[in-house]
Amino acid sequence: MTDFARLYQFTQQLLVYSDVLADPTGQAFVRLLQGLALPHPNPTQLSRDYANLFYRLAEEAELYQGEMVGNGWQNHLLDRLLDSDGLIATKAHRTPHKPAASPGQLVIETEYPLGMGLISAGGHDLTRLQALYQLNATDLALKVRQLTDNPDLPAWSAFKGLGQSAEKSRERRRYELKKALVDAKDWAFMLDELFRFYGENDPSEFNRYQGFRWRSEAGTLAGGRFEPVKYVDEQRFENLIGYEKERNILIGNTEQFVAGLPANHVLLYGARGTGKSSSVKALLPRFAEQGLRLVEVMKHELADFPIIVEHLRNRPEKFILFVDDLSFEAEESSYKDLKALLEGSLEARPRNLLIYATSNRRHLVKEQFSDNAALGNEEVNAWDTVEEKLSLSDRFGLIITFITPNQQQYLAIVNGLAEQAGLKVEPEELRRRALRWELSHSGRSGRTARQFIDQLTGELGLKQHD
Repeated sequence: MTDFARLYQFTQQLLVYSDVLADPTGQAFVRLLQGLALPHPNPTQLSRDYANLFYRLAEEAELYQGEMVGNGWQNHLLDRLLDSDGLIATKAHRTPHKPAASPGQLVIETEYPLGMGLISAGGHDLTRLQALYQLNATDLALKVRQLTDNPDLPAWSAFKGLGQSAEKSRERRRYELKKALVDAKDWAFMLDELFRFYGENDPSEFNRYQGFRWRSEAGTLAGGRFEPVKYVDEQRFENLIGYEKERNILIGNTEQFVAGLPANHVLLYGARGTGKSSSVKALLPRFAEQGLRLVEVMKHELADFPIIVEHLRNRPEKFILFVDDLSFEAEESSYKDLKALLEGSLEARPRNLLIYATSNRRHLVKEQFSDNAALGNEEVNAWDTVEEKLSLSDRFGLIITFITPNQQQYLAIVNGLAEQAGLKVEPEELRRRALRWELSHSGRSGRTARQFIDQLTGELGLKQHD
């Protein structure tokens, strides 16, 4: 008989591999075990917890690309173990390696890369993770059936993935290690093999994704997390029409940055729809292979900058913290958090991190007549307050201005986009309609031109289908 209380205790005893169960599926698994471990489980809550976990495992398993090992939960746990970004994986990634005699393998240069304390903790955790792996899905489903009066409740042991074989050497290595773990009598003795695998393959999501969003999580040990953006809004400079001079400045600064040379924080200032955000996004396809990563940070999360810096400081990649549509109302004080990071904090800024921000305001902080009026009231340092607000934008080493295009520039953008879309329209007709569109919409801008071309492309496409 499965001892669910004992297994739940195992989930709470992990010392250095707690990240393996930290994802939503792992947490759903923990909640289910916790419910089963109670002296008097709540049938309704138990049904919800099982349904939540079952759906997550079914979705992952049925859409799995590659060869699965074990049932839905077992394959998930093995993948999480191999993708760990905990202390052992981080140590392996930072330990010097040299090529081995066998192609595709690495040899650790350090004779004893792990301290005995870490080796003991790793073995301790792996023994418990192995017990969680060996949980019998049928026994668990049977227990839940009895407690919830749900006699036809299925187990999570009969899923079928997409069935693509692990052909690439890296995927084959991963598959073989998963099989080796299944066959191992004691996972504690697999620590050396896992350490070698971590050294060969950076387990961090920064190695697998290019774009991220920072999610603040106040009260947690990490303070927040980097959420991968799986489907990045991909922009390419060759598809962006106009503003070549401005974009070349941005590209040049970023090129210096990824090359490890001094570079500046950048403020892209200008009217709406002029392509400021698209220009920043277009840096990813250009420089991602050189290690560039883009992290989007919301304005209300500016106070998390010290936490973000601490997470990224020792990473090998180059990070741009991207703050879109940045501006502050006169009464806001959160601009001080940004100002401290740009310049003036005691802590040195990491050389692998820059801030790129876009804004419609040149000085970022909205000025009011009350700021000047304060010069005559009891505030002794009123002028210092005004100067502090106005100096924020000066902390950016580069300020690139995207001005509203004139009519000629607007039409040039329209013509370029029409050519990219392969539209067959008489030039005079295209010009006439583009100007009419601009008058009835948000004025002249690259965004307006793009919206016009999208509309025209759709109209012409429908006519071809008639």
